[in-house]
Amino acid sequence: MRCLNQTKLQNSLSGFTILELLVAVSVTALLAAMLLNITSQVVSTQSQASGDLETNQVAQFVLDRIQEDLQCAISRNDGNVWMAAKILTNEANSGSWVSAKSVAKPEDESKRLFFGDWPDSAWPDDDKGKEDKELAEANQQGPLVESRFGVGGTWLRFFTQAPELDPKITNKGGIRAIAYQIVRYGLTGAKTSRPRYQLFRSDVSTENTFAASFNLHPSDGFYNSQSDGNFRGAGIIENPISNGSENESPTSFSLASNIIDFGMRAYIYQKNSQGTGSLKQIFPRTDTMNPEDELLASTHPNYRVNPSDTSYNSFPEVIDVMIRVLTSEGESAISALEEGLTPVPEGFENGEYWWEIAEKNSAVYTRRIKVFSSSI
Repeated sequence: MRCLNQTKLQNSLSGFTILELLVAVSVTALLAAMLLNITSQVVSTQSQASGDLETNQVAQFVLDRIQEDLQCAISRNDGNVWMAAKILTNEANSGSWVSAKSVAKPEDESKRLFFGDWPDSAWPDDDKGKEDKELAEANQQGPLVESRFGVGGTWLRFFTQAPELDPKITNKGGIRAIAYQIVRYGLTGAKTSRPRYQLFRSDVSTENTFAASFNLHPSDGFYNSQSDGNFRGAGIIENPISNGSENESPTSFSLASNIIDFGMRAYIYQKNSQGTGSLKQIFPRTDTMNPEDELLASTHPNYRVNPSDTSYNSFPEVIDVMIRVLTSEGESAISALEEGLTPVPEGFENGEYWWEIAEKNSAVYTRRIKVFSSSI
């Protein structure tokens, strides 16, 4: 009887051993780690897919707008400059660029136009990398999707007959001056508005385009004409930030936000004696490899950038356009860095880290556009 009671007592006091507890904890930890890993992958995939969709929508909208403007571009053999392009290597062009408080978009690291601008680290140390490097050296430039067109991107100006976007305009087919450039500016004119990289599309009215004359030369021409107070006056070609009227936003011509680079390569078609031909790049010029060279499409000898080769002043027949679009997460990360809220890690230079964040949180889109204009 006593033995039976002791057996019952032992059974009632029995429990998990230390070994069993360790096994249970280990299994639980393993399952939790697996669940955390799966959740992280799902969140990462969802964020990437969302970012790709976001940047793709912005890019297609921007490229469609640029394509329509370029395919309706106008040129004439009257000695004036009918298209101009310049690479903005600093913030000074518009006079409205809001400088960063801490780490700014770097000047040196933001220029990858010619072969010498690419670091050796850009070419992997394998057969494919060596082949790509040899091709880039032969072309004197790297791939367009890896190019960088300065702090302010490319400043593109031309005249077009593209349909008016302003519903108040009755004359939908008038020749107008159009310009594209990046400006770091707030979404509104308020001082508290957080600056963002915006691609502005300056669109001068038909009346003011005619009054300012049809010439885009830097010193003699159109964009040096000061605005007469009209919201779509000639002055917005150089500085698209306008105060407008009470009912107009100061960024009425901002095409899209979070565009951190905007570039182009312009070509003409050269035929040979066999009747075939090839594209010759006229901007940026790979013969001089000087980022200060400006495209001035004009027949006047005073505007020739190379007296021995007038092709560099031709009106382009084909243009490759490139834009780099930040995701919303990338915009927040860049903004925090520029405001001094994020420190630069050890081992990084300021400019290197700016582009480290930019490339990780952005996507590049390109489009080849045929320009149908023929000089008259």
